[in-house]
Amino acid sequence: MNKTQPTRRRLILFWAIAMGLAFFLLFCGAEILLRIALQRRFTAETDAPLVRSSMPELGYQLAPNWKGSAETDPRGLRARPADAEEPRHRVLLIGDSVTFGSGVKYEQSYGPILEKLLSRGLGKPVAVWNGGVPGYNATQEAAALRRAGPLVKPDLVVAQICMNDYMEAPVLTAGGTLDATHTEGGGGFSLLQFLYRSRVFVLLKEKLKDRQKQYPERFPKWLHYIPHLRDKPGWIKVRQSLLQMRREAAELDTRLLVVVFPVEEQLRIPDHTVQDDLREFAKQNDIELLDLYDTFRAHWREDLYVDYWEQAHQIDKLHPNARGHELAAKTISSAILSRLPPYFTP
Repeated sequence: MNKTQPTRRRLILFWAIAMGLAFFLLFCGAEILLRIALQRRFTAETDAPLVRSSMPELGYQLAPNWKGSAETDPRGLRARPADAEEPRHRVLLIGDSVTFGSGVKYEQSYGPILEKLLSRGLGKPVAVWNGGVPGYNATQEAAALRRAGPLVKPDLVVAQICMNDYMEAPVLTAGGTLDATHTEGGGGFSLLQFLYRSRVFVLLKEKLKDRQKQYPERFPKWLHYIPHLRDKPGWIKVRQSLLQMRREAAELDTRLLVVVFPVEEQLRIPDHTVQDDLREFAKQNDIELLDLYDTFRAHWREDLYVDYWEQAHQIDKLHPNARGHELAAKTISSAILSRLPPYFTP
């Protein structure tokens, strides 16, 4: 009995070590394979002409004077048609790929539609300048306002907020793509940082998120990321960025309207805790905020989102499609035109 017990312990220890080693080798093999053969799967290609920015807070920005599928003007904003007459009012849009118009033709995005609706509603020409850049988080959006605001001198700034604005800024690669493995986990070294730099972990996580986006009702609410956003370290940065936008708008002597875009996943769960948090924060800090949740929730069965994002190689359900952009533009325009006191002076 005394001889058998140590033998069993050694066998258990042997197999535990063997299985652990086998798992480690399998993990390393999969990691190498994914890094070599499937690197494209972990970067988001974009039709936006991105270049490194001289502003450290931005990291990257749109290239000026770009001619192609996404044209830009000399200021590095999305190009718009020449004005037949001098605009009476100017609006600057700040945001990420939603504002940029990823997934739709640019004329179908909410920026150009908003310009037409405001011009028609006011009976005066309104110019809407688009400063949206794919991949930007809330911190970058506040910095983008600091860069573009003095160039446009807007009467109104519309800052678009989305459910991924809490994430860390993606990294612009030498090939012009955005590295998707550097967007979570925080700085420095930690187990979480290691995991988010692992291609295996990121692939498994994204596959799970794809299923949640497709069939959100099949997962318990606690398993979705949306209800936990307020607990993320990056959510503090979202709040700080809203305060920074308010300060930037004040220095420009312009008005600020923050517009919160929901994602389809939270409309179907349903969950609006993030919007509730933002509304309360905005109220406490005298920030004007328009929440699109109720409007999109009432129409989500009408198919408002891009199903698959070819450039990022993943299920989308975050970027509005043409119908979603039109609904957003109408809602934003109505809120602006009905505002008392008015956003625009005669």
